[in-house]
Amino acid sequence: MKKALLTISCLLIAVFAVAKEADELNPKYGKGAVPEDESGRVCFTQTVKIPDGVSADKCYDILLNWAKGRFALPYAQAGRILNEDAATRRFIFHVDQIIVFKSKALVADESKISYNFSVAVNDGQFTMKMTDIKYRYEEGREGGGKIFTAEDWITDKEAYNRKGTKFLKSTGKFRIKTIDLKDLLFQKASDAVSGNI
Repeated sequence: MKKALLTISCLLIAVFAVAKEADELNPKYGKGAVPEDESGRVCFTQTVKIPDGVSADKCYDILLNWAKGRFALPYAQAGRILNEDAATRRFIFHVDQIIVFKSKALVADESKISYNFSVAVNDGQFTMKMTDIKYRYEEGREGGGKIFTAEDWITDKEAYNRKGTKFLKSTGKFRIKTIDLKDLLFQKASDAVSGNI
């Protein structure tokens, strides 16, 4: 019985190690996956074609309504409109939410992430951006935890070891979860416009 338990434990450790390594090797998270603008600020951007039969004004209304729902509880701890301009079909939300790295009984490794999510709708397309990303890690600890910017934490320079071959344990998990969050938001917004919700 002890041998069987030991074998199962070893297999589980191996599975988790392979899963972690698979994340690190996944090109989705690899070098160049965290883009920076001209001033060196992390800026995720995606432009999507508006489906035929959907006007720019209608697209804007759909995206604004989607964002108001998405950035309210339970999806986010707080979401507020920083700027909304129907005439130019642009809006910006500031969002605070939790990203979870690991969750076990009574213990969770998580961080608060705050970011700006903006949309600009033009004839035929809309552009989404996720910018001004900050993390508040271990807020519950004595002293209030730590605050990091994406620029100081998830860029290629900060997320990899000196040789650039492996994720650093402390920063790699933030990079993976941030990219996953960005992908989810961009996909859900695109689905809202195409009617695939």
